[in-house]
Amino acid sequence: MAITYATFHPGCLTLSVVDREDPSRTDVAQVPVEAGGSSGTELVAILGREGWSRNLTLTASARERSCNGPVVAEQSVEAQVPVEGITETRLALRAEDLDGDGYVSARGERPGSDCDDDDANIHPAATELCDGIDNNCANGEADAPDALTYYADADGDGYAASNAQPRPACVPPSGFVTQLGDCNDADARIHPGQQESVCDGVDEDCDGVPDDDGFAVGTSCTTAQGCAGMRSCQSTSSAACVSQQQPSDWYVDEDGDGRAGAAVGPGCVAPVPGATTERTDCDESTRFASTGARDVCDRLDNDCDGQVDEDDPGCAAVTWRQDTVGVATGNWNAVAPYGQDRGWLAGDAGRVVHVSGTAFDAVTSCAGEWRSAWAASNGRVFLGASTGELATVRPDALASCERVGGPGSAPLNGMVGFEQGTTVRLFAVDSQGRVIRWEYVEGAPTQAAPQLVTQVASNLRAIHGLGPETLLAVGAETVGLTERPVAWRAPASGSTWTKENLGVPTSTGYLRAVRVLTPRLAYVAGDDGLLLERSGTTWTARSGPTPSGSGTPDYRALLAFGRTALYVVTSTSNDLHFFDGTAWNSVIVAAETLNALEGTGPGDVWGAGHDGALVRWRP
Repeated sequence: MAITYATFHPGCLTLSVVDREDPSRTDVAQVPVEAGGSSGTELVAILGREGWSRNLTLTASARERSCNGPVVAEQSVEAQVPVEGITETRLALRAEDLDGDGYVSARGERPGSDCDDDDANIHPAATELCDGIDNNCANGEADAPDALTYYADADGDGYAASNAQPRPACVPPSGFVTQLGDCNDADARIHPGQQESVCDGVDEDCDGVPDDDGFAVGTSCTTAQGCAGMRSCQSTSSAACVSQQQPSDWYVDEDGDGRAGAAVGPGCVAPVPGATTERTDCDESTRFASTGARDVCDRLDNDCDGQVDEDDPGCAAVTWRQDTVGVATGNWNAVAPYGQDRGWLAGDAGRVVHVSGTAFDAVTSCAGEWRSAWAASNGRVFLGASTGELATVRPDALASCERVGGPGSAPLNGMVGFEQGTTVRLFAVDSQGRVIRWEYVEGAPTQAAPQLVTQVASNLRAIHGLGPETLLAVGAETVGLTERPVAWRAPASGSTWTKENLGVPTSTGYLRAVRVLTPRLAYVAGDDGLLLERSGTTWTARSGPTPSGSGTPDYRALLAFGRTALYVVTSTSNDLHFFDGTAWNSVIVAAETLNALEGTGPGDVWGAGHDGALVRWRP
């Protein structure tokens, strides 16, 4: 028999033979096909078989490309094996491979796999390209090597859900994007890269952490009081550190008595170094009173029991001692006690006297107009003159007055010193605004010259502090043609002094006295009844004594040991006034007007003034 094929080349040609009288008798054989060509005829001989009938069904089948390819052409015919001789039979197979690419057209009754039989470059074995054509007849362009993978973006925010199904394509399908990661594909406000703009527990940027970015919700934090906590939403626009810890009240020792009583605020950790949660000082304005201290005769409630001097029944009977030291016409401008009823007086016309109990010994070698004085614990006195000169004398060498010129020639109106070992660091102020430092080393063969620390635009009258970093210098500055009170604060570091805002812009005249009790507490006093308290950084006017019938007095000197122990002398009376925290009272009426006050403590108070007047109170 002959098997012909046309317009295609069979990849695999088979012939099946079936006995029509017994279809179970079947035989299938592959028919060799010559290579090449789109048409041809293959001859096959079919012989009778023992046990078969002569009536057969012959079927020729052609497959595309190989015996595993699809059947693209098939024809059957009934034939009878002759008893003798040969009977010719013909089967004709037809399929279309018009472009000759070896793949049969996908059109027709028995389709092949060529989706475009007009283009030999398009067939299943072709390389897929992103060119708008399905080159390999499968999945359109989705399987092109340069195709991108797209995902459905339901909310149109540019991101698809993390579990979205991929869709490769050369051209972006409508509603599809290339980026995954949207944790809520139903809300366009939620997607990666979105700023967490609302504090609401929603993960708007899909990073797995709600309300991070500027809110930082859920992160560990520390509150302003030092308590450990976590940040949480306080409103839709804000988050804050919230702690379950309960802060404690903390206290520090400001007055230097070794006990803490000044509140520095609540906290879970110490707000400042040295703070403690145990309050052991009832009065942080003075180092002479604290919880549990021993009560002594000094007009203070030393043991904080609400009573004053109750442990010394004879305290109320202690009187002031009054003396006239020197000629009756000589004025004392400064007094400088240093303990054990010993001290110094300094004044006009070279008058310098060492006081020891009832003994008054004059220094005859210190000529000058002495305006200020300060004594070290060893009894050495330092003096400031009206000419800007400094001097020093020891109590055991009254005939030897060491003198040294200062950086200016204006009157040295006030001074204070600080001791460190054998060194005294002395600070003085003058009428031209100079702050002068003199470092004196006891026993040194030579002494350094006094140095200018700073010069401010003021007439300075007094200086005081607990150390160089807490100094306050006071006096007056000229505003227009008017003298107005002024105070200058030393820097904690550096060299620039700061003018304090006293809060009394209409006051006139001088501040003439200053006392620093703690780094946060100080008092100043001056002309026209001006008495100010500095608490922290705020100055507040306080009421001072007003002697009857004398108008508004000027305060000439001030001595303070705490908020409940202030002494003041005025220009209008000879009284020494004392403030006990509630009221002002006169504790002594001196024989003459007093110019200066000083004391080594509340139980050792000295005053000196006109015509040789000296008053002392020492239980």
